[in-house]
Amino acid sequence: MALTNKSRTAIYNGLTDIIEEEALEEMLTNFPAREIDEPVTRDYLAAQIAQLEGRIQDRFATQTRWMVGMIVAIPPVTVALQAYFT
Repeated sequence: MALTNKSRTAIYNGLTDIIEEEALEEMLTNFPAREIDEPVTRDYLAAQIAQLEGRIQDRFATQTRWMVGMIVAIPPVTVALQAYFT
């Protein structure tokens, strides 16, 4: 969860007496300031990878069908062109 500026300031002001300023700033960098800065969860990453794997498999299947089609179609076309030009 992202910290609001108000919360960040409260934490910073409350801990400056206990923790060195540099260490406190380093600690606060581990807490995102905006929702967009949220770290990626394992579940989200796993879902994105699964989706990408599915898309890659679809592309490979399409490419394989196209290549098999070409392998099947080229010999008859070659024979027909030879017959036409001779």
